Amino acid sequence: MSEHTTLFAIYEEALVSTENPADREWVDPSLECLSRRQSAIVLTAYNPGTDRPTWAENEAANERLLEVLVDSGYEVWPADGFSADGTWREPGWLAWGMPVEVGVSIAADFGQWAVYAYDVEGARTVVPCTDPKQPPAGS
Repeated sequence: MSEHTTLFAIYEEALVSTENPADREWVDPSLECLSRRQSAIVLTAYNPGTDRPTWAENEAANERLLEVLVDSGYEVWPADGFSADGTWREPGWLAWGMPVEVGVSIAADFGQWAVYAYDVEGARTVVPCTDPKQPPAGS
């Protein structure tokens, strides 16, 4: 199995939560999309593809991503992707109402292979930032 296929299987199994800035409560993005009747994109700048930068490099990249998202005019909430067993967690951001194409483009600029797209019904889809038939270099 290729690294690309392995990572996409992990992306599919990952859990995601987002922090509501009004009460600082961590919630399920699916339920928030459903209650708000609004779509959202969850993305990160951490660990692009198979790269594993240092914690400081990941933090700096994620802060640059936040600046891009805020400058784009979207309401942005903190978000985390994590494994069910708690052995892996990556901080990121949820952008309310962001079109999928915009989220994919921004994530690709940060070397990411995929984003999570939530529709107004709360359904989540893992959307590749690259053609899955042509994995990024290094995979």
